[in-house]
Amino acid sequence: MTIRAAFPSWPHYNRALRDTVATLTEEQLAAVPGPDRWPLWATIGHLGCQRVSSLCGFLEEPGAESTPYPNALWECPGDEDLEHVLDADQLVTGLDTSFAIVERCLDDWTFEMLGETVRRHFDDETVEHTRGWVLQRSLAHDVSHCTEINEALTTAGLPQIDLWREGD
Repeated sequence: MTIRAAFPSWPHYNRALRDTVATLTEEQLAAVPGPDRWPLWATIGHLGCQRVSSLCGFLEEPGAESTPYPNALWECPGDEDLEHVLDADQLVTGLDTSFAIVERCLDDWTFEMLGETVRRHFDDETVEHTRGWVLQRSLAHDVSHCTEINEALTTAGLPQIDLWREGD
């Protein structure tokens, strides 16, 4: 049995986010919601890139090359790149392609795999997490940034990402 049943809402969350992002103008995506915050486009790009960073970069799952973030461990919008502004189409592509990796993990991983420990060496540091921890962190990261994006959308008088609608 795969782990998809343990994450039934995640596909809906992604669909609601990508559908909202697809409606945003360049001006809306350029909005900076507050001091020391990234423009909306960078937050959205960061969200998609971090999926690839966690799943492909850290866990070494395949698929990074099919996304706009082939080197996600080291180069993500917001974190390392605020120069290359992304438009709504580019952001939707990033969300779709990064979520395709999530979908494959949900369909291929078993519950036993969630307990597997993965160790990676970065310079002088060894980082160790279970697959389950990495996947749960990715979901929490998505929801956290959706909340941040909703705050900015509300401030701008725009409709929020509807994470609570059922039936998708």
